[in-house]
This record gives sequence, structure tokens and C-alpha cells, in this order.
Amino acid sequence: MTGPGKRGPAAGPDAGVLREFLREAGIATPDEAIEGLAVHAGEMLRWNRSIRLTAIVDPVEVAVKHVVDSLELLRFAPFPGRLLDFGSGAGYPGIPLALYLPGTRIVLLEASAKKCAFLSRVRSILRLNNVKVVQGRISEREKLPIGRFDDIVTRATAPPGEIVPLLAPYLAEGGRMLFMMGPGGETGRGGSGEVPAKVTRIERFRLPGGMGDREIVEMVPLDA
Repeated sequence: MTGPGKRGPAAGPDAGVLREFLREAGIATPDEAIEGLAVHAGEMLRWNRSIRLTAIVDPVEVAVKHVVDSLELLRFAPFPGRLLDFGSGAGYPGIPLALYLPGTRIVLLEASAKKCAFLSRVRSILRLNNVKVVQGRISEREKLPIGRFDDIVTRATAPPGEIVPLLAPYLAEGGRMLFMMGPGGETGRGGSGEVPAKVTRIERFRLPGGMGDREIVEMVPLDA
């Protein structure tokens, strides 16, 4: 099975385009990782013809708004132990991180069966032995059997005020949560403005090509 869209590979960003934008962002560009990033992006656009993985289909925008944006998380390296990509979707940021951090064990958690099929396909193509794809939905009623994580990352899935209480039981002692969002927290820090976590670090940056401002907020639960 090769997945949806049997019309051949989509025209995703090539290695040269990715290397250019990553260099502009000050992110190291090892050849083996660059090739994997290009394969992932192309496969995403191919599958996107049949299942909605992204609204961003221009190769340059994919390179910047998905790939570079994901790898800005390397500002918070190192990432020892286990990392959870909550609401992984098309695999950003989890798959780029897996390519750059082969020693980190990464779980891609996604509720959609179709998206999990895509993630599993990319994991197989890229031979990412440090990645596990899990289909599941985190709720207050039932805890998923996925263990605890040293780092939990999520990319604008919901306001931190909603997510922190749900994710806290999956965080290992001394662990942290990293929320990727627009400037000033466009996704919101919680409807009431109260989040049961302490902000320990904020990194703000501008994407290459003038494609927007972003911030990554590091938090630890208050009862951690």
C-alpha cells in the first residue's frame, strides 16, 4: 500500500530550498536530515490530495511555515529521554525533530486514523526507529497507556489553559511543556487567562522570508 494519491510525488520543497531557509534561520543543515525533511514534505502534499493534512500547499510556505517553524524547537535542546508530539497531524514538529534528534524517543499522538496512517507511512519510508505513532484522544475520563514524557510539545492545538490539565498526568518529574503559537499567544493562554502552569521561558522569532512572527512558550505545571 502506498497511500492516497497514486499520481506520483507532489512537488514539495526540495533539499536546496530547505537548506536555504534553515540556514537563514540559523539551524544546522545535516544532509541526511535535509533529505528526510524533503521526503516528509513531499509525501504530505501527495496525501493531502485525498485527506486534509494541511492548508499550506505552496512548497516555499511548507518549507518555512512547517519545517523551519518546527525546528525552531531546537532552541530548547537538549531533548533527552521521551518526547510527546500532542496532536501531531501531518507530523510537525515531531518528524523533523526525530530526524534531528535520533537519540530521542518520540511518540506522535493523533486522534485521526487517516492521519495516523500517513504518519506511519512516513515513519516507514524514513526508517525512523525512534518514532512511535499512537492513535488516541486525551481526555479527563480515561488515561492513555503511553507512559510519561520528559517533554511534551504541541503546535497550536488549543489554548494552554485547556491542554495543561489534560497533559500534566503524562509529564515525567522535572518535565516541561512547549507550546508553539503566534505572537503574544494568538491561540490564547486559556479562556479565563488562568493556566495551571508556570511560564519558565519564552522564545520569540521571525520566520524567514517575512512569513510571520512566532513564539514558543515553555511551561511546567504548578504542581510539578
